[in-house]
Amino acid sequence: MTAKKQLLISALVFFTFCLIILASNYLMNLAETTKNEKFEIFSGMLFGFIGVPVFSILLPLYFANKWKLDFSLWPKSKKAWQVIVFLVAYIIMTNYSSLQIVLQSHYSTTDYLVHYISTLLFHVTYYPLFLILIFPVIRSNYGLWTGILATSMLFALYHLAQYHFFPAGTTIQLQIMLFIAFGFNILIYLWSESIILVSLLHSTNGAIGLLSNGMISNQVDFVFYLTIVIVSFLFIYYIIREIIQRKNKEFSENWWIKLNIGLK
Repeated sequence: MTAKKQLLISALVFFTFCLIILASNYLMNLAETTKNEKFEIFSGMLFGFIGVPVFSILLPLYFANKWKLDFSLWPKSKKAWQVIVFLVAYIIMTNYSSLQIVLQSHYSTTDYLVHYISTLLFHVTYYPLFLILIFPVIRSNYGLWTGILATSMLFALYHLAQYHFFPAGTTIQLQIMLFIAFGFNILIYLWSESIILVSLLHSTNGAIGLLSNGMISNQVDFVFYLTIVIVSFLFIYYIIREIIQRKNKEFSENWWIKLNIGLK
Protein backbone atom coordinates (compact mmCIF):
# COMPACT_ATOMS: atom_id res chain seq x y z
CA MET A 1 0.00 0.00 0.00
CA THR A 2 1.26 3.49 -0.88
CA ALA A 3 2.21 6.02 1.76
CA LYS A 4 -0.63 8.34 0.68
CA LYS A 5 -3.21 5.60 1.21
CA GLN A 6 -1.80 4.86 4.67
CA LEU A 7 -2.07 8.55 5.56
CA LEU A 8 -5.61 8.71 4.21
CA ILE A 9 -6.77 5.62 6.11
CA SER A 10 -5.09 6.80 9.33
CA ALA A 11 -6.74 10.21 8.99
CA LEU A 12 -10.10 8.55 8.36
CA VAL A 13 -9.77 6.40 11.48
CA PHE A 14 -8.77 9.43 13.56
CA PHE A 15 -11.55 11.75 12.37
CA THR A 16 -14.19 9.02 12.64
CA PHE A 17 -13.04 8.38 16.20
CA CYS A 18 -13.30 12.09 17.00
CA LEU A 19 -16.79 12.32 15.47
CA ILE A 20 -17.99 9.35 17.52
CA ILE A 21 -16.56 10.84 20.71
CA LEU A 22 -18.13 14.20 19.81
CA ALA A 23 -21.51 12.51 19.32
CA SER A 24 -21.09 10.73 22.66
CA ASN A 25 -20.40 14.05 24.38
CA TYR A 26 -23.40 15.67 22.68
CA LEU A 27 -25.73 12.88 23.76
CA MET A 28 -24.48 12.98 27.34
CA ASN A 29 -24.98 16.74 27.43
CA LEU A 30 -28.46 16.22 26.01
CA ALA A 31 -29.18 13.60 28.65
CA GLU A 32 -28.33 16.03 31.44
CA THR A 33 -30.27 18.95 29.98
CA THR A 34 -33.41 16.92 29.15
CA LYS A 35 -33.14 14.51 32.10
CA ASN A 36 -33.59 11.64 29.61
CA GLU A 37 -31.57 8.55 30.51
CA LYS A 38 -31.92 7.11 26.99
CA PHE A 39 -29.46 9.68 25.67
CA GLU A 40 -27.01 8.68 28.40
CA ILE A 41 -27.28 5.02 27.36
CA PHE A 42 -26.67 5.87 23.69
CA SER A 43 -23.72 8.06 24.71
CA GLY A 44 -22.15 5.24 26.71
CA MET A 45 -22.68 2.76 23.88
CA LEU A 46 -21.00 5.06 21.35
CA PHE A 47 -18.06 5.72 23.66
CA GLY A 48 -17.55 2.29 25.23
CA PHE A 49 -18.62 -0.08 22.47
CA ILE A 50 -17.67 1.71 19.23
CA GLY A 51 -15.40 4.74 19.69
CA VAL A 52 -12.75 3.39 22.07
CA PRO A 53 -12.62 -0.36 21.29
CA VAL A 54 -13.08 -0.15 17.51
CA PHE A 55 -11.53 3.12 16.33
CA SER A 56 -8.95 3.69 19.06
CA ILE A 57 -7.79 0.09 19.60
CA LEU A 58 -8.87 -2.58 17.10
CA LEU A 59 -8.48 -0.70 13.81
CA PRO A 60 -5.16 0.99 14.77
CA LEU A 61 -3.70 -2.37 15.86
CA TYR A 62 -5.01 -4.07 12.72
CA PHE A 63 -3.50 -1.51 10.33
CA ALA A 64 -0.24 -1.23 12.31
CA ASN A 65 0.31 -4.97 12.00
CA LYS A 66 -0.87 -5.12 8.38
CA TRP A 67 1.51 -2.33 7.36
CA LYS A 68 4.30 -3.60 9.64
CA LEU A 69 4.71 -0.25 11.35
CA ASP A 70 7.53 0.22 13.84
CA PHE A 71 6.44 0.16 17.47
CA SER A 72 7.72 -1.42 20.65
CA LEU A 73 5.71 -2.53 23.65
CA TRP A 74 8.53 -3.22 26.11
CA PRO A 75 12.19 -2.09 26.31
CA LYS A 76 14.49 -4.22 24.19
CA SER A 77 17.87 -2.48 23.89
CA LYS A 78 17.94 -1.34 27.52
CA LYS A 79 17.06 -2.83 30.91
CA ALA A 80 13.38 -2.45 31.84
CA TRP A 81 14.19 -1.68 35.50
CA GLN A 82 16.24 1.35 34.44
CA VAL A 83 13.32 2.72 32.49
CA ILE A 84 10.88 2.05 35.35
CA VAL A 85 13.15 3.77 37.91
CA PHE A 86 13.45 6.80 35.65
CA LEU A 87 9.69 7.01 35.06
CA VAL A 88 8.83 6.63 38.75
CA ALA A 89 11.30 9.41 39.60
CA TYR A 90 9.79 11.52 36.80
CA ILE A 91 6.26 11.00 38.17
CA ILE A 92 7.31 11.99 41.69
CA MET A 93 9.26 15.08 40.59
CA THR A 94 6.62 16.39 38.18
CA ASN A 95 3.71 15.70 40.54
CA TYR A 96 5.33 16.50 43.89
CA SER A 97 2.86 19.23 44.90
CA SER A 98 -0.11 17.28 43.56
CA LEU A 99 0.98 14.15 45.44
CA GLN A 100 1.07 16.13 48.68
CA ILE A 101 -2.50 17.27 48.06
CA VAL A 102 -3.59 13.72 47.21
CA LEU A 103 -2.00 12.27 50.36
CA GLN A 104 -3.85 14.87 52.46
CA SER A 105 -7.20 13.93 50.89
CA HIS A 106 -7.44 10.78 53.06
CA TYR A 107 -9.33 8.64 50.56
CA SER A 108 -9.33 4.91 51.23
CA THR A 109 -6.99 2.58 49.38
CA THR A 110 -10.02 1.12 47.60
CA ASP A 111 -11.06 4.57 46.39
CA TYR A 112 -7.57 5.22 45.03
CA LEU A 113 -7.52 1.87 43.24
CA VAL A 114 -10.98 2.27 41.70
CA HIS A 115 -10.10 5.81 40.63
CA TYR A 116 -6.87 4.69 38.97
CA ILE A 117 -8.55 1.82 37.11
CA SER A 118 -11.39 4.09 35.99
CA THR A 119 -9.01 6.66 34.53
CA LEU A 120 -7.27 4.01 32.42
CA LEU A 121 -10.15 4.16 29.93
CA PHE A 122 -9.41 7.83 29.19
CA HIS A 123 -5.61 7.72 29.30
CA VAL A 124 -4.38 4.33 28.06
CA THR A 125 -6.79 3.31 25.34
CA TYR A 126 -5.89 5.97 22.77
CA TYR A 127 -2.22 5.03 22.66
CA PRO A 128 -2.79 2.44 19.90
CA LEU A 129 -4.40 5.18 17.79
CA PHE A 130 -1.85 7.92 18.38
CA LEU A 131 1.47 6.11 18.91
CA ILE A 132 1.03 2.75 17.21
CA LEU A 133 -0.80 4.04 14.11
CA ILE A 134 -0.72 7.81 13.55
CA PHE A 135 2.82 8.64 14.72
CA PRO A 136 4.66 5.92 12.72
CA VAL A 137 2.69 6.73 9.54
CA ILE A 138 3.40 10.47 9.75
CA ARG A 139 7.02 9.89 10.74
CA SER A 140 7.69 7.50 7.85
CA ASN A 141 6.38 10.12 5.41
CA TYR A 142 7.58 13.41 6.89
CA GLY A 143 10.30 12.62 9.41
CA LEU A 144 10.73 12.39 13.17
CA TRP A 145 10.05 15.95 14.31
CA THR A 146 7.11 16.47 11.99
CA GLY A 147 5.72 13.19 13.30
CA ILE A 148 6.09 14.34 16.92
CA LEU A 149 4.60 17.79 16.31
CA ALA A 150 1.72 16.61 14.13
CA THR A 151 0.77 13.73 16.44
CA SER A 152 0.91 16.00 19.48
CA MET A 153 -1.29 18.54 17.72
CA LEU A 154 -3.85 15.89 16.77
CA PHE A 155 -3.83 14.64 20.36
CA ALA A 156 -4.59 18.12 21.68
CA LEU A 157 -7.29 18.75 19.05
CA TYR A 158 -8.97 15.44 19.91
CA HIS A 159 -9.86 16.92 23.31
CA LEU A 160 -12.10 19.48 21.59
CA ALA A 161 -14.48 16.58 20.96
CA GLN A 162 -14.53 15.93 24.72
CA TYR A 163 -16.22 19.26 25.40
CA HIS A 164 -18.72 17.75 27.85
CA PHE A 165 -16.65 15.09 29.64
CA PHE A 166 -13.53 17.26 29.77
CA PRO A 167 -14.52 20.93 29.18
CA ALA A 168 -11.16 22.22 30.41
CA GLY A 169 -9.54 20.55 27.40
CA THR A 170 -11.24 23.03 25.06
CA THR A 171 -9.41 26.05 26.49
CA ILE A 172 -6.41 27.50 24.68
CA GLN A 173 -4.18 27.16 27.75
CA LEU A 174 -4.87 23.45 28.18
CA GLN A 175 -4.68 22.81 24.45
CA ILE A 176 -1.11 24.15 24.56
CA MET A 177 -0.32 22.10 27.68
CA LEU A 178 -1.75 18.92 26.11
CA PHE A 179 0.31 19.52 22.97
CA ILE A 180 3.55 19.98 24.94
CA ALA A 181 2.87 17.13 27.37
CA PHE A 182 2.08 14.60 24.66
CA GLY A 183 5.10 15.66 22.63
CA PHE A 184 7.24 14.99 25.68
CA ASN A 185 5.51 11.62 26.17
CA ILE A 186 6.42 10.68 22.60
CA LEU A 187 10.06 11.51 23.34
CA ILE A 188 9.90 9.36 26.49
CA TYR A 189 8.37 6.55 24.43
CA LEU A 190 11.15 6.82 21.84
CA TRP A 191 13.71 6.56 24.63
CA SER A 192 11.99 3.89 26.71
CA GLU A 193 10.92 1.74 23.73
CA SER A 194 7.72 0.90 25.60
CA ILE A 195 4.12 1.76 24.74
CA ILE A 196 3.07 -0.04 27.92
CA LEU A 197 5.22 2.04 30.27
CA VAL A 198 4.60 5.42 28.64
CA SER A 199 0.83 4.85 28.59
CA LEU A 200 0.90 3.92 32.28
CA LEU A 201 3.01 7.03 32.93
CA HIS A 202 0.38 9.12 31.16
CA SER A 203 -2.46 7.46 33.07
CA THR A 204 -0.73 7.87 36.43
CA ASN A 205 -0.10 11.56 35.82
CA GLY A 206 -3.71 12.00 34.75
CA ALA A 207 -5.09 10.15 37.78
CA ILE A 208 -2.95 12.22 40.15
CA GLY A 209 -3.94 15.45 38.40
CA LEU A 210 -7.65 14.69 38.74
CA LEU A 211 -7.31 13.77 42.41
CA SER A 212 -5.33 16.91 43.22
CA ASN A 213 -8.19 18.95 41.73
CA GLY A 214 -10.78 17.18 43.87
CA MET A 215 -12.09 14.93 41.09
CA ILE A 216 -12.27 11.24 41.99
CA SER A 217 -13.85 8.40 40.00
CA ASN A 218 -14.53 5.92 42.79
CA GLN A 219 -17.83 4.51 41.55
CA VAL A 220 -17.89 0.77 40.87
CA ASP A 221 -20.42 0.84 38.05
CA PHE A 222 -20.87 -0.38 34.47
CA VAL A 223 -18.20 1.97 33.12
CA PHE A 224 -15.73 0.65 35.71
CA TYR A 225 -16.28 -2.97 34.64
CA LEU A 226 -16.21 -2.00 30.96
CA THR A 227 -12.86 -0.33 31.57
CA ILE A 228 -11.49 -3.53 33.11
CA VAL A 229 -12.63 -5.57 30.08
CA ILE A 230 -11.22 -3.16 27.47
CA VAL A 231 -7.91 -2.47 29.23
CA SER A 232 -7.42 -6.17 30.07
CA PHE A 233 -7.93 -7.08 26.41
CA LEU A 234 -5.47 -4.39 25.37
CA PHE A 235 -2.71 -5.49 27.73
CA ILE A 236 -3.23 -9.19 27.00
CA TYR A 237 -2.79 -8.31 23.33
CA TYR A 238 0.33 -6.30 24.20
CA ILE A 239 1.85 -9.27 26.01
CA ILE A 240 1.12 -11.68 23.14
CA ARG A 241 2.39 -9.19 20.55
CA GLU A 242 5.56 -8.59 22.56
CA ILE A 243 6.27 -12.32 22.65
CA ILE A 244 5.81 -12.46 18.87
CA GLN A 245 8.06 -9.43 18.36
CA ARG A 246 10.86 -10.94 20.41
CA LYS A 247 10.48 -14.35 18.77
CA ASN A 248 10.67 -12.83 15.29
CA LYS A 249 13.21 -10.18 16.35
CA GLU A 250 10.97 -7.37 15.10
CA PHE A 251 12.93 -4.39 16.35
CA SER A 252 14.67 -1.61 14.42
CA GLU A 253 17.25 -0.04 16.76
CA ASN A 254 17.74 2.98 14.49
CA TRP A 255 14.12 4.03 15.05
CA TRP A 256 14.64 4.93 18.72
CA ILE A 257 16.26 7.82 20.56
CA LYS A 258 19.51 6.90 22.27
CA LEU A 259 20.12 8.76 25.51
CA ASN A 260 22.37 7.75 28.40
CA ILE A 261 20.78 8.91 31.67
CA GLY A 262 23.55 7.48 33.82
CA LEU A 263 21.82 4.35 35.16
CA LYS A 264 23.99 1.25 35.20
